[in-house]
Amino acid sequence: MGWSIWILEYGYVDRFPASNLFAAQPNEGHRRMPYCFGLVRSADRCVLVDTGFADPAVYERLTAKYGATRWCAPVDVLARVGIAPEQVDTILLTHNHFDHAGCVDAFPAAHVWIQRREIDSYLAAAARPARFEFLTRSCQADLPQQLAARTATLVDGAAEVAPGLRLWPAHDTHTAGSQVVAVTGGADGTWVFAGDNVYSYENIEGIRGDGVLAPIAMSTGSATAWLDFAETMLASVGGDSRRILPFHESAVWDRFPSATFDDGLHVAEVSLAGGHPSVVSGARTA
Repeated sequence: MGWSIWILEYGYVDRFPASNLFAAQPNEGHRRMPYCFGLVRSADRCVLVDTGFADPAVYERLTAKYGATRWCAPVDVLARVGIAPEQVDTILLTHNHFDHAGCVDAFPAAHVWIQRREIDSYLAAAARPARFEFLTRSCQADLPQQLAARTATLVDGAAEVAPGLRLWPAHDTHTAGSQVVAVTGGADGTWVFAGDNVYSYENIEGIRGDGVLAPIAMSTGSATAWLDFAETMLASVGGDSRRILPFHESAVWDRFPSATFDDGLHVAEVSLAGGHPSVVSGARTA
């Protein structure tokens, strides 16, 4: 089965501190940080990797904290590339944070996949005293209830969603039950959606491009677990860091064919292995 792959930006913050991206790396300045999700299509499947979020109150909070921002509801971003919500048949959630699992209810026909450990760990953390709020601060609080009311699979470890589309657990890294999504389509090789286990290519290429792994800063797991998992991810793509796809990295617009829309948001075309027309060449751009 051939899969086509895109990364779609639904928002950005203009001045995000780099020290929040790399553990033990103060004084690295600020950078524009996009918020993205993935679109994966075959001849008869339409899959989202994460769903983003749409919440004006959160937009305001992030604007006050990080300077100029831009936002567009994920369903509207999908419309720009010709996808309606009812076409989405599958959602693969890398983890339960608001900016990755905030719009699940916008796709009522989709089968949702997430690690059981992610949901169980969230529920256990939410039951702890308020002083443990760090563990749930960024979570989508109603996700367990949403999953219970719709078609969903709570995955125990690795799983095959469809031929060439696999889930790999990344437990105790960014979150207790994180997972990544591996997409393999014929001669095109394997691509890995890293969720928040890679914020920037610098996490896996080195802060100075020296190849020294730079652990993610925002994590409920351990740096050691992340380092081991990052090495496993890199090995799975033959050491080619370009094949690991981050959702908070502006460099993807330069590394892949991309289009910029009138509001400054982007779409990157990672691979056209499924016989689909280019959405980049046909995109309405600024």
